[in-house]
Amino acid sequence: MMKLSDKLLSLRKQSGLSQEELAEKLNVSRQAISRWEVGSAQPDATNILQLSKLFGVTADYLLNDDYESDNDIPKIKKMKEDNTQQILIFLVTLEVMMLILQFMSVFILQNIVFGILSFLPFVAAIGGFEYVYRKKENEKSERTRQFRRRFYKISAWLGWYFPIRLLVNICSELYPRPYSSLVLECIIVAVYIAVALITNLTIEKSNLSNSTE
Repeated sequence: MMKLSDKLLSLRKQSGLSQEELAEKLNVSRQAISRWEVGSAQPDATNILQLSKLFGVTADYLLNDDYESDNDIPKIKKMKEDNTQQILIFLVTLEVMMLILQFMSVFILQNIVFGILSFLPFVAAIGGFEYVYRKKENEKSERTRQFRRRFYKISAWLGWYFPIRLLVNICSELYPRPYSSLVLECIIVAVYIAVALITNLTIEKSNLSNSTE
């Protein structure tokens, strides 16, 4: 829980302003700024609006002690959650399209080169997602960590089938066995499910470890 005085002090320091500089921008005295920051006085409605515009935050955030950031405001929180869901749906849809392309390359075109090439955008999408996630270090929250975990768990199920199939086929070529095509398909599916489950468990375990740090 952050009081108005704590928020004003934090926002002023983040903006690199001294009390005198902030007082000048608001057309008040430095003593008024000092009183606001120690909690012995509070800015009036006009000053609250000026502060919200100056620091790029909402008046609701400044006045509500329960809000630690604008993200906690119900409307904004709901909008961000909806936006997160849309991003997740878009990424998963993109991965499904890539998976379909891989199946077409292997089963219809029967060209392993096209299959490998169709897998590269899948890898690029995951790499790009991770790059953006790590770049926005200051914006990480529990919600973004949950989003990342869900994305990778879904990606494990969508992304492992083709590499597993390719690997099993290579092994069957290098070490021929009297397997029928049906048995080979069963082996591929079994290995795929096992690897996807292990990947999901690893992701979950890693998330729990990070949350306890």
